[in-house]
Amino acid sequence: MTLFPRLGGLAADSLDAIASALASASPLSRGSYRIAVTGLQRAGKTVFVTSFVHALLHAKDAPVEAFPFFPWRERVRAVELQDLPGLPRFPYAERLAELVAEPPRWPAPTEGLSGVRVRLRLAPAPRLDRRLLEPQTLHLDLIDYPGEWLLDLPLLSLDYEQWSAEMEELANSGKRAALSGGWQAQAQALDPTAAEDPFALARIGGAYVDYLKRCRAEGLSYLQPGRFLAGTTPLESLFFPFSRARGARAGTNGGVLARRYEAYRKLVRRFYSLVFGRLRRQVVLVDLLTALQRGQESFADLALATRTVVEAFEELRHPLAAVLPVGRLDRLSLVATKADHITSGQLNNLVGLLRDMLGEPFMRANARQSGLLAIASVRATTQETRLWQGEALQFVRGVPNGRSDAVEVRPGEIPGQIPDRESWASFVFNIREFAPPRLGAPFDRPLPHINLDKVLQSLIA
Repeated sequence: MTLFPRLGGLAADSLDAIASALASASPLSRGSYRIAVTGLQRAGKTVFVTSFVHALLHAKDAPVEAFPFFPWRERVRAVELQDLPGLPRFPYAERLAELVAEPPRWPAPTEGLSGVRVRLRLAPAPRLDRRLLEPQTLHLDLIDYPGEWLLDLPLLSLDYEQWSAEMEELANSGKRAALSGGWQAQAQALDPTAAEDPFALARIGGAYVDYLKRCRAEGLSYLQPGRFLAGTTPLESLFFPFSRARGARAGTNGGVLARRYEAYRKLVRRFYSLVFGRLRRQVVLVDLLTALQRGQESFADLALATRTVVEAFEELRHPLAAVLPVGRLDRLSLVATKADHITSGQLNNLVGLLRDMLGEPFMRANARQSGLLAIASVRATTQETRLWQGEALQFVRGVPNGRSDAVEVRPGEIPGQIPDRESWASFVFNIREFAPPRLGAPFDRPLPHINLDKVLQSLIA
């Protein structure tokens, strides 16, 4: 019996079972599209999957302008939702109910890995031979997983000593310096060469997890280990940066931390080889606007985290991928969310900002497989034009969270590329958080959105 109660496994889902489920339905099948969706906290992943599924269910009967790109519109006979065997169910119905409630509210975020299948029964295309006029079946499998998991992939190339040095250096810079004092003071008092003290390691490990969560609350994104943020890691598996543990023997405090780190790396490696490599169409959601509002440090941290995520996809283009049964990325859609928080004239700037964050080398290397978009999964605002001193100005109009009355907001000028250090002070952003629109239930057409259909186009066209 362990000294501490278990708070759930390090990986809440069985990687072996998930890998088996993903392997059972070949992504090469012409009747199947497997689309994985990920993003860091606040990027709107749960809203995206909910709205995307709802659009697929109702696009066939909706006006074309409600979801313009839907290539099967004239051929769909029936649409239904199914569970994905071996994967936890994505709670579509529950999350939709929150969006269409009175008053509406943004859905609770999902944690861990889940999935849902949209099954379309199609009439044959007119060009097919008459002998083949039987209905066809198309599966669109949506798999939701936390982007924080991808932030752990750099651990595969770092030993415990190297990782500790990097994390300690980061913890002593910028906003983190004021947030990391608690666990660092406790770690300084720990003797790395003393016999294992499980209570002290649990206490300091818990303080380190609290530090990661405070960093996230302050708008920072580059946080490792990513799975610790879910709060499901057993206390006896926690570790923290401890560069003074260099060379510590097995059974000592330092030796135990190094062993836990290596066990965690094995989990990351298994996720990468068994699950991640089988997800060949990917959507990565990025909340650029909130980071802009929070300032240069938050934006730079998000840029670091986002580049770390896309570098994980770069690894899938290793030369060995050509001869392995898994590990090749077919399509990658990189999406700046909350596009309804700015005016339509600034959407191109938002895409340009995302492009600059990723860097031209990445864009050139991935031009054929990658697409950049600015979207709103559920449009919470409208756009208004007002005359002021003879000039036509654009505003967004919506109900801010916590209020009942609508306001008109000038969001500020979104830069088309990352401002240099000296230019940040000249930008003033007014990015609000808006409540969902009042839609009412039942709502049997795609939810109001911006460019959601273009994500589908970028993934399958």
